[in-house]
Amino acid sequence: MELIQPSETLELVHAHGNWSISQDSGFSPVQLIAASAAACSTYVFEKLLDERGIPYELKKVLFDYQLGVYYPNPVTRVDVQFFIKANARVRNEIEHVFYQIAENCPVIQSLHPRIKINESIIFD
Repeated sequence: MELIQPSETLELVHAHGNWSISQDSGFSPVQLIAASAAACSTYVFEKLLDERGIPYELKKVLFDYQLGVYYPNPVTRVDVQFFIKANARVRNEIEHVFYQIAENCPVIQSLHPRIKINESIIFD
């Protein structure tokens, strides 16, 4: 991976288009941490559900994060909400798999233990 600085913002080089990384425009590095945790959680959740043959439809994933109040204001919490459409008879199975996300997500496993990951499911 490569970072370049063609202007005042950094860009993460990618074959399908560079990502702008800046606190003023594009994604901030802190937003990328939260997005990485949410994306990894999503990939892991879907993989675990698919491996078990559990029928579901992932409608959307929303996430937010909170920073600490004292400098250097590290990420203290990432909230991830999975909006899932599923038959009532498989919801318990989905919830069982849901609790296995953190132990199978390399991004969450890489974060400092003080960063709380709050994940929830909203069934449609």
